[in-house]
Amino acid sequence: MKQFFVGAIGLSMLLSACEKREEISLPYEGDKIVVNTLIQPDSVVYIRVTRSVPSSVYDDDGYKDIPGAAVTLTAGDESAWPLQTQVIKGLSYYVSDRKAVLGLQYKVAVTAPGLQPVTGADTLPAAPLAYNAGAQRGSSRVEFTLKDHPSSADYYRVRIYMTDAATGRGTFLLFRLDPAFNNSLADFFSKDNYNSLIMNDKRFNGKQVTFVLQTVEPIINAGEMTVEVSALTYGTYQYLNTLFAQRESGNVITGSPVRVFSNVTNGYGIVGGINTRKMVFKIE
Repeated sequence: MKQFFVGAIGLSMLLSACEKREEISLPYEGDKIVVNTLIQPDSVVYIRVTRSVPSSVYDDDGYKDIPGAAVTLTAGDESAWPLQTQVIKGLSYYVSDRKAVLGLQYKVAVTAPGLQPVTGADTLPAAPLAYNAGAQRGSSRVEFTLKDHPSSADYYRVRIYMTDAATGRGTFLLFRLDPAFNNSLADFFSKDNYNSLIMNDKRFNGKQVTFVLQTVEPIINAGEMTVEVSALTYGTYQYLNTLFAQRESGNVITGSPVRVFSNVTNGYGIVGGINTRKMVFKIE
């Protein structure tokens, strides 16, 4: 019998929050607390708390909040940060009263009646050294330069989006690595196009690399383009990478189900660090 669990994730004040049903052929292990937060330096912390459910009781209205949940957030040796609830795009979040900073470990703990208490923790990565982003109108290539930190394993996510000059509306663009360039990045080549590239630095550890991204359609609309490069902790990388793999495996008739990585003890989800650099430029 197919069972699934799910989490909604507030992507550190990125463009959107999503709550997506993922049905996979894995044994259901009972109702558990699901915690999702990506913690970004210089931003308040947004924590989404729901519960896992089997497919037999899934409600098309979405995954429900947990009545009576008690959520605490601590940073290093500090006392618990005050949290308030906010509804953002129809979803309920626990939001801190102060901004996260580098150099601390952040821990989220949740208790709720009838469910096993859970905890999750992570640190924050250093900002990515990304710069020189650019693209030309009428072209389907977007470039930027990334200087990888030496002597450490680093993890990244890349996304690009356009903000229409007339409406002010942002749209993520589908892209892939341009196979005509990036010869040193063959591991990340794909025939398909996606709205994000999640990668480690094994191919370019400690080096400076110019990335050339190929968009599905030529860039013809005037407006602002943003190249967003995010440094990820290992836990955040594993979570996003396996979440992507699970969604891809759901599109294949044959193949093994993928279990999404979780660093939440006794529950599901991710308490992860992310540090995003946004490079904004005009398309003339």
